[in-house]
Amino acid sequence: MIGFFIRKAFFDAWDNLIGLVVSNLGFIVIFVLFFLDLGQYVGVQSINYLIMIIALMALSFHNIGIAKTTFAYSNYKRDGFDGYKDGLRLFWRHGLALFGINIFLAFLGLLVIPFYYSMGNIVGLVISILLCWVFFTFMLAMQYFLPLMVNFTGDRPMKTLKKCFIMSIGNLGTSIFLLFFNGIQIALSIVTAGLLFNGSGIMLANMDAFKILLLRINYLEDHGDESIKHLPWEDILYDEKESVGERTIKGMIFPWKD
Repeated sequence: MIGFFIRKAFFDAWDNLIGLVVSNLGFIVIFVLFFLDLGQYVGVQSINYLIMIIALMALSFHNIGIAKTTFAYSNYKRDGFDGYKDGLRLFWRHGLALFGINIFLAFLGLLVIPFYYSMGNIVGLVISILLCWVFFTFMLAMQYFLPLMVNFTGDRPMKTLKKCFIMSIGNLGTSIFLLFFNGIQIALSIVTAGLLFNGSGIMLANMDAFKILLLRINYLEDHGDESIKHLPWEDILYDEKESVGERTIKGMIFPWKD
């Protein structure tokens, strides 16, 4: 499963490289806002907090739009900008919910945890460790928020959020691996100035991982007597493997020679 996921994520990204780069331009602009120290120019430092809030809102809704396009990529389709607009139109409630969650995580990670840790006593240390686990749990769960949103379009935001935690707990090993995989993508996006990997690459990987997990869940529902440790992955992933096809690195770079 893990091997095929990496292969699918790689080829899906390669097949839609231009679309991902264009999408990442939006993330680059938003990330610039986060580090824009406008307060030093206008003499009001508090304006930086307002800019950060605006950036978080822009990030949340950009994620909603990109979720629709990467969902199409994961299913071997291309929606283009129309898909982006459809995402904003269909899932604006999820965008507001995601904005609230991002505000909560930013407040927790940038202010609350450092505050308790800086207390310098055992109480502050214990509280900061507990809050770190809360933050980590949310990070695991939120990997499934956008995939769940676009796969189950009838769900309200809170139901989607509830399913996020169910998915992350029920697939803990995969969730931790996916977080590690996305951490590598973040590091690589720094090397590529944010044009490659970045938010769009991470989102596409989350879509691919969720799709594979959903295939497993559906298989287990249809074959309740099967052991989860001995699943016939060749059968479960047959259609996906056929869609990805047999490709080589040489064929990707020089398709006329393959």
